Amino acid sequence: MTASTPSASLAGLQRQYELLQKEYRYELDTYRKQASEGGIYRNIRQGLAWYPVSAGRTYYNSLDQLVIEIERTEHQETEHSFEYGKPVCFFSSPDNGSIRYFSFSATISYVQENKMTVILPSYDVVPGLQGCARLGIRLHFDETSYKTMFAALTEALQAKDNRTALLREVLSGNRLPSCRSLFPERFPWLNASQEEAVNKVLCARDVAVVHGPPGTGKTTTLVEAVYETLHHENQVLVCAQSNTAVDWIAEKLADRGIPVLRIGNPTRVNDKMLSFTYERRFESHPDYPELWSVRKAIRELYSRKRQGKQAGKESFRNRLFTLRNRATELEIKIDEALFAEARVIASTLVGAANKVLNRKRFSTLFIDEAAQALEAACWIAITKSDRVILAATRASFRLP
Repeated sequence: MTASTPSASLAGLQRQYELLQKEYRYELDTYRKQASEGGIYRNIRQGLAWYPVSAGRTYYNSLDQLVIEIERTEHQETEHSFEYGKPVCFFSSPDNGSIRYFSFSATISYVQENKMTVILPSYDVVPGLQGCARLGIRLHFDETSYKTMFAALTEALQAKDNRTALLREVLSGNRLPSCRSLFPERFPWLNASQEEAVNKVLCARDVAVVHGPPGTGKTTTLVEAVYETLHHENQVLVCAQSNTAVDWIAEKLADRGIPVLRIGNPTRVNDKMLSFTYERRFESHPDYPELWSVRKAIRELYSRKRQGKQAGKESFRNRLFTLRNRATELEIKIDEALFAEARVIASTLVGAANKVLNRKRFSTLFIDEAAQALEAACWIAITKSDRVILAATRASFRLP
């Protein structure tokens, strides 16, 4: 290997940043063109819009987010691209042709067949939605994912004298990965190549690759590598590019008896998958009923204030301060309990930027289907980790 300078790795990341900017501008221009020229029914055929839809009940979910139920009433057989986490905007079409967009954006919380729940920015927008006779919903341009990837690349570029900086140098080929010397362990239920791969993962200090063609037991190997790693580490992060890939590996880990906490909604919605999502675990915690009551009291306090029924400003502030403090205490307590119980945190790569993972750090990150992932998205999770294990069905990357 020819020695190179740290500037080589920075140049590579800077190039990634510039290419991502070009993609961002292209996607934004494409969205604007589709929104202005497509028309309602063309957008429906392209899977970008539901129209007409009915706005149903609203409620607050376990994370205290206001959501509204949406159901499409026509074109139900048309395939669509709506899925969890994507931004959307609402529109009305008074004459069944022209489009008038509402002045806010929202986020999809859940989608199944012809129904979805959408997170709203405030209760003020509800009457306009429920009172709209010709209501539609359209996918909005997703700036959040791009902003998250830009932030991760910036953090990697600016990293100095820490694990992120070291991993940057290793992954760029600017520095050789290091390994620890361990006596090989035997796994009689694995074949020779799978056993070798697991042992290499255990020996790696910085980076390792688990590679195998389809049908060679890569998932079995990866699950075993996670399981054995957890004999030495308390908790690991497992990611993949898509929700489907995350759900697949998360279910396999759960089948092995490993406590998994799934960040973000799974795409295959069933009781088994939902049982280890953050939201379901959160609302199943013994302290959640009290938290729900406190949040309800806060909303009622604001409602009385809007109606002019509040006794006085001082009384309102004191009561609000007490309730908010108690809500924060309970939220922190439940969150800490959920993460303390989990041995594996599972999310998409972009989902690793979820606010519940803020200030969390992991000794090891496993990226499944790494060859299908965007490098910029990988850095979102890498910046939270000390060690990276890449698993892929084809060798589209190399380590020095």
